[in-house]
Amino acid sequence: MDATKLKLDYFKFYDVENQAAQAEVSLRGQFDRRAVPMTVAMLDFFGNPVSKNGEPLYDRHAHLAWYRGMQPAEPMRRVRGKNQFGKFDIRIANSLGLLVPTQKVVRGSVFPETLDHYKVYRVVLFEKVPTVTRKLQDQFVSETVRIGAPIGFAVPVSKMHRQRGKPIQNPTAHLLIYQITPRDFKKRIRVRNQFAKDASVVVVRSLFLAAPSLKLDWKVL
Repeated sequence: MDATKLKLDYFKFYDVENQAAQAEVSLRGQFDRRAVPMTVAMLDFFGNPVSKNGEPLYDRHAHLAWYRGMQPAEPMRRVRGKNQFGKFDIRIANSLGLLVPTQKVVRGSVFPETLDHYKVYRVVLFEKVPTVTRKLQDQFVSETVRIGAPIGFAVPVSKMHRQRGKPIQNPTAHLLIYQITPRDFKKRIRVRNQFAKDASVVVVRSLFLAAPSLKLDWKVL
């Protein structure tokens, strides 16, 4: 179950110097009976596609900007799934925000048109932690990190913003987001997406690894 088979990369997320954002969107994923509004409020993190242990990338142009978002409270859900670290059994609660397809503006880059939006749910309970090390190489750095506890589960969602909709393109692939060994890393980049037009962003440290994952089943608790 690698990135190519799921048509979704691993992503290494970096903390950034927060930037204000303001937008109203409507999201609907596989947990929702209807579209749910979200107020997008802050750019928190930036995700690079990353090669794990030398595996090929699916799309080197695919990046994700993680925006903090405010939504109504949601019930706790149990989700069971699997990825390259094994099977997982987690409980998720309220939203942590929205992952937005983003272009990192450099020579030769293009916008990742086939990348979905993802709503991130907070992981509040989990059965086990991988506790393994992996070599990660992205467009910034190559390093070996220890994989820690899962903190978020990202579900593909359709999005409506300013009367323009974006449907789900890859409904099978999800992202389970793990803590990793943090590392300070300062770099200024330029990004482009629907909320940021050629914005200058300062990356300050690596924090998380998002692993492409299959959702096997789920239920409301």
